[in-house]
Amino acid sequence: MPYLPEPFAASYWEADPTLRAWLARRLPAPTLDWARPALEAMGRAAAFEVAPRAAVADRLSPRLVSHDARGERLDFVEYHPAYREMEAVAYGGGTIALKYEPETPASHRRQRHAVGFALGYLFGQAEMGLFCPVCMTDGVARVLERSASPALAAECIPRLAARRLDRLYRGAMFLTERAGGSDVGAIETRAVRDGDAWRLSGDKWFCSNVDAEAALVLARPEGAPAGTRGLGLFLMLRDLPDGRRNAIRISRLKDKLGVRSMPTGEVVLEGACARQVGALEDGFKQMAEMLNYSRLYNSIAAAAVLRRAVNEAAHFSAGRRAFGRAIAEHSLQAETLAELEIAARAATLVALDLAGLLDQVDAGDAEAVRRSRLLTPLCKYWTGKLAVKGVSEAMECLGGCGYIEDWPMPRLLRDAQVLPIWEGTSNILVLDALRTTGKVAAPEDVLGPALERARRAGGGDARRAVEGAVESARRAWGEPGCEPPSGRAARRWADALVRAHVASLLIEAGEERLDRFLDPVAVRI
Repeated sequence: MPYLPEPFAASYWEADPTLRAWLARRLPAPTLDWARPALEAMGRAAAFEVAPRAAVADRLSPRLVSHDARGERLDFVEYHPAYREMEAVAYGGGTIALKYEPETPASHRRQRHAVGFALGYLFGQAEMGLFCPVCMTDGVARVLERSASPALAAECIPRLAARRLDRLYRGAMFLTERAGGSDVGAIETRAVRDGDAWRLSGDKWFCSNVDAEAALVLARPEGAPAGTRGLGLFLMLRDLPDGRRNAIRISRLKDKLGVRSMPTGEVVLEGACARQVGALEDGFKQMAEMLNYSRLYNSIAAAAVLRRAVNEAAHFSAGRRAFGRAIAEHSLQAETLAELEIAARAATLVALDLAGLLDQVDAGDAEAVRRSRLLTPLCKYWTGKLAVKGVSEAMECLGGCGYIEDWPMPRLLRDAQVLPIWEGTSNILVLDALRTTGKVAAPEDVLGPALERARRAGGGDARRAVEGAVESARRAWGEPGCEPPSGRAARRWADALVRAHVASLLIEAGEERLDRFLDPVAVRI
């Protein structure tokens, strides 16, 4: 009998009753029947095709080839074949395509985000690095769908939603500069009109998917005012119509802690040709929409990496014996695994609920718009933090094996660590939620569905816990008209709101271990 079990290997779709049950509750039966073959295929491909290639692509990261042998600029990123093979699964499996393809039946379009993000959640369990370019590509398509001229949208969205790699436009968001990260209004990149097009010049400091074929770029047109009001949004293609490279120079690739399979770099724009997206004065608003879309992706990624880590921990604990029995049978290990499992289920429900909420937003539901504006930063804040803590705890369940790069846990932890940072750090997200609250309504109104779910569950501790969390948030805010909470009080306010929301989702899902989640002393992660 082997001393150590093999790493977890099973269809991620078959291994996830939480995902299957959520889809069964939220999707009409015909839509679930239509989506199931794609979900089943992605669950198998992610586990058996993508996961082994992800380990290779992580070790053999992309390499920048800046010049050819004659000294001519190339700005070419060289990938290991494993990365391209993973792309074929990610894009070919329909994660983006089914949201935009004309072939998608009209009757299913009202659930396109629920299905698309479920596919992404399955893929993300195997590979976090490539999941970022998938996010960027989908985000560019969404912004063009909602804001670009019909001609520009018709030209580019089919390429961004392509399943074949030789047709695909990969997307990116070139936002961050040394002068302006979270302080977007400090952006210095300039835009100069050139006929029907624009020329962009400036330095972008943190560009994930750096060699993408289609990037959205924030820049300040000549004569525009300072701050975010003066920023326009532009679509910049990597290649010009005549086949030449655009004036985009990749200075270097970042040496990152995690998500190393995907290239993040520094870019210099030297009069790069670009096209305007929407009205110039709406540039920041449009980019903020992509940023919030990316925050939803971030929550999906957090749920995915935590689900994978918990699966690995549970599988190892069932197969590893110590003191005469499987370590999963020892009381402390069993309790740890139970806490990890409820955390993973909670993260999955939170992330998928945000995806379902986006379908309601697209359907024109004004209440869903208000709830989405508050819940998106709060849930990204909570899931990002939970993923890091949860993956670390899951790693410990494997003992020394969990710390060795032969096993997947070190990569999962390195990849998870970026989740509280990407698309806004925890403090930025709390501040964003505070600003949003003044625009959308009182938090207890926005969380009305959470209270309603708790009330439908009847009496008992679960309902009282949700209502108590909302009341805690109200007290942290203070009386109407008061200044918003600041410092630690602001974090307590955010924690109370998100705890009420998460607990209500667990109630709706009928989780038996809800009491362990609701008691912050009992839950160690």
